[in-house]
Amino acid sequence: MTFSFKGLDHMQITAPLGSEAETRKFFTEILGCKEMEKPESLSHFESLWFDVGKHILHVGLEENFHAEKRGHPAFEITNIAGLMDRLKEYNVPFEEDYNLPGARRFYTYAFFGHRMEFLEWQVKPEAMMTDVEKASMK
Repeated sequence: MTFSFKGLDHMQITAPLGSEAETRKFFTEILGCKEMEKPESLSHFESLWFDVGKHILHVGLEENFHAEKRGHPAFEITNIAGLMDRLKEYNVPFEEDYNLPGARRFYTYAFFGHRMEFLEWQVKPEAMMTDVEKASMK
């Protein structure tokens, strides 16, 4: 049987149980993401879902929460300078990183200590492209 990957459908990170208000504020008010309604069959899970462009982000609410310092989501965005201005407006700390050729990016640990990366490609090196991205250039 042959199969192929189409891409990510969704990803999940966690937040402390009882942090729904803070989670909603971070993703909807600060980052401007739309909260999504979960299917009725999954409504019993303690989680919030957000539209983050091409994918859905699930934020699972956990009693035994711990932040991920190394493993992290990396969000590709447009107008990274605008997002940086937005984070400054909300006093959300972030740190720019200049180690990825062709991209402007930064990290923040503001969401309950999770490392979260945001990047905007100016020129994406072919070595960083998937086969699907390479094929779309032809």
